[in-house]
Amino acid sequence: MYKFFTLAALGLLISFMPSSVLLAEDDSGRDTDENTVVVIANKQSRTVFEVVGAVSIIDAESIAITNSENLADALRYESNIDMENAGARFGSSGINIRGIGQNRVAVEVDGVSNAKQFSIGSYSNATSIFPETDLIKRIEILNGPASTLYGSDAIGGIVSIQTWDPVELIQKSSAERYSKLRIAYDGKNQGQALSAITAWQSEQFDSMVSVTTRQGKELLNHDSITTPADSVDWSENNIFTKFVWNTNESDVLRISLNASNRKQDTEINSFLGQERFSRTTELIGNDAQDNYKVIANYDFSLDNNWFDDGLFKAYYGATSFEQTTNELRSSRRGTPLAQYRYFEYQQSEVGIELNLNKTLNSDNATHSMIFGIDINYASIEELRDGSETNLTTGITNTSILSEEFPRRDFPNSDVDTVGLFVLDEIKIDGTPWTLIPAIRVDHYQLSPSRDSLFDANGTDTEIVSISETDFSPKLGAMYEWSDNTNVYFQYVHGFRAPPFDDVNIGLNIPLFNIKAIANPDLRSESSDGYEIGLRTKSEDQYFEATVFLTNYQDFIESKAIIGIEPETGALLFQSRNIEEAKISGVELSHRWQIGPQLKSYSTLSTTRGDNEITNQPLNSISPAKFVHNLEWTGDDGHWSVNLYSSFVKKVSRVDETNNDYFKPSGYAVFDLFYNYNFSDKHHIQVGLFNLTNKKYWNWQQVKNFSTNETIIDSLSQPSRTLSVSYHLYL
Repeated sequence: MYKFFTLAALGLLISFMPSSVLLAEDDSGRDTDENTVVVIANKQSRTVFEVVGAVSIIDAESIAITNSENLADALRYESNIDMENAGARFGSSGINIRGIGQNRVAVEVDGVSNAKQFSIGSYSNATSIFPETDLIKRIEILNGPASTLYGSDAIGGIVSIQTWDPVELIQKSSAERYSKLRIAYDGKNQGQALSAITAWQSEQFDSMVSVTTRQGKELLNHDSITTPADSVDWSENNIFTKFVWNTNESDVLRISLNASNRKQDTEINSFLGQERFSRTTELIGNDAQDNYKVIANYDFSLDNNWFDDGLFKAYYGATSFEQTTNELRSSRRGTPLAQYRYFEYQQSEVGIELNLNKTLNSDNATHSMIFGIDINYASIEELRDGSETNLTTGITNTSILSEEFPRRDFPNSDVDTVGLFVLDEIKIDGTPWTLIPAIRVDHYQLSPSRDSLFDANGTDTEIVSISETDFSPKLGAMYEWSDNTNVYFQYVHGFRAPPFDDVNIGLNIPLFNIKAIANPDLRSESSDGYEIGLRTKSEDQYFEATVFLTNYQDFIESKAIIGIEPETGALLFQSRNIEEAKISGVELSHRWQIGPQLKSYSTLSTTRGDNEITNQPLNSISPAKFVHNLEWTGDDGHWSVNLYSSFVKKVSRVDETNNDYFKPSGYAVFDLFYNYNFSDKHHIQVGLFNLTNKKYWNWQQVKNFSTNETIIDSLSQPSRTLSVSYHLYL
């Protein structure tokens, strides 16, 4: 701990050194990121400096400079935001903000939420799907509960991803058309990418098309690892198109279509010979996923007594996963067996959203109000199938470990949500105060329907419907100390409706005499978040400090053991509300334009989480992290060098009541990036990662593994690797 905070303090000290120590004072007057306009906090355009709440921004320039080929790459230099990972086969599974993840952080692309992650057992995992990085204009992240504006899914925060508009790309070109070809190589997984994007415009119409294809292999481990590694071959294809119709001077219609697919073959070696795979000799997974999304946005002006302008949005999305697993193993008696497993998961949704804005001037205040309604209908289906073949006799049956196939783990489910919200930003005349009260009401309806496949769990398996209404209030306040300094406070209540797969569980394995039952009394999770922030800026520096405390109630524990069924003696499982948790922490960031060619950015986060029932730490909390970036730009603007330094504290606070978990040591990792523009048409970016070849682990990937598991080595992060990205502008 001493070493970590010594390094962090040293980095912040360097950031605060007077300009004269390094270079002459910068008087270029260039804008810094606090002037960037965001919409995530209020669903209204505000600069970061005016926002009540902790907001992080990752723009397209940062994504390009750091050779970020996926969302996990783009988030790696955020100090309190982590990508959760489901291993070599299933990959990134979700986003963790301030220690909260697992479908509790909403992810939106152009204002439309992504499909939810779902997993069952070791062979089935429908992970999250994220957009192509070439399409991303900006990522806006609101830390902490955000249910007031974004509903049930945002109890832990919201990640809003915005794609390019055609005109924004065309403005980068001197002509009325923009075209770019990009070729990239990523050494950490031997990834190869080829993307092409073009945008054009006419008097009223703008259009763009983007096509990307990728392929690669498994994520490399540290080169000191000698244990067997998983072997992976994957490919991805993505097509995106957006059409913009400028109907008049103020009204704009945008229609976008995004289609993507991914295929992956995995030869799993890291588990062989361990625990339940002790008699397995071959384990191969073949996975495919498809994602389609159509979005129509209409920005319009009204300019009447009721409203000034508004946004109407309609969308449709469909996501599907197909995963097969072939396993060769022997029974306890030595009989050779071939087991086949199949998993299918489908989610479709359709929705509309309407936001209306109005600015009112009263005798002593200016009100900037937004009224909103969003309606979403989602349909989720899941299926597992399987068979086991005796390789000695050739006999095949449709039962594995007494589970009869095919079957469903939850009934086909429809989830309908309706949300209404209102927010009022009140600037009190003649005072430095701004108040932001807001409230949202959500109605959640879960409607399951059973069929013969779900009844494979037993016809007496109960299913229940849920209908819930919840309120999410918010109150924010900002005090403008001066033109360059403000202080804010906010309280936010969040909630998360009971997920469909927790309410109705289908699980009945007679061989082991275990059974799951529905819980009609499962309550929504809720949270109460408090946050205090300070922002101050000068001509060349910007500093922000945030202190937060969030209390979570009624956390849902999935498939918890609740006792023995008297009639059958079966071990019963049921999802239930048990936990009360408290998460608190501090986040600091500092940006400094040291001179015309040199700038610095630092961020530090430390978070503590506790289960208030057991008085044990929360294992979902990442260790403290300090990140520093030093950027040097050539005076001709043709090149730049970025040195990113990441310092992570060792893991020490872990709940080991039921296991002796592996606790990674602290580490320091340095990444170097070089960007060079040969001409207006030819750009190249080179990244050298892990300069010192440090062996280290990411806590979010290893937090469920015990100390003595041999797989730990195969979860280490890559050693020194190289990435290259070449851009050709046509």
